[in-house]
Amino acid sequence: MNMVSLNFKSVLFGLSSAIAMTAVLASVQMYQPAKLPLDEQQQVIVASDTYKVDELDLGKYNDCYHNCRATLLTANDKYFIEVNFDFSGFDAGNGINHAIGIQIDRLEPELIGDEDGEVNAYLDRIELSKINDALEDSITKKLQKLGG
Repeated sequence: MNMVSLNFKSVLFGLSSAIAMTAVLASVQMYQPAKLPLDEQQQVIVASDTYKVDELDLGKYNDCYHNCRATLLTANDKYFIEVNFDFSGFDAGNGINHAIGIQIDRLEPELIGDEDGEVNAYLDRIELSKINDALEDSITKKLQKLGG
């Protein structure tokens, strides 16, 4: 009879421990803020002094000119911006002045995020111009390395 009493107490103790642990985990889960859907999030304005190109995808043979992809980071690495773009090269001269370079023809931000994931963000035309400049510089450097 003593053995049955001991087994019953250990089962009861294990069951009460499991219930207590479930209650603790449920209360912790309750106090974590839920991630709102993108359209319900407060809109943030993304601004940076400079942007740095983190990833530049010009295709398997570096011959992409349409629907190319890149990921840029803000100067403080708080936000990342994934963009889709088209670009073209130019080699113009009038006999005296000569210019060679890259020109972004289309730039479309696809996703803006932070360490928690996608955010509802706004980029004004000045920020898009800075992103454009960073992309042009990065493409030029990459193509120069490949060419020579």
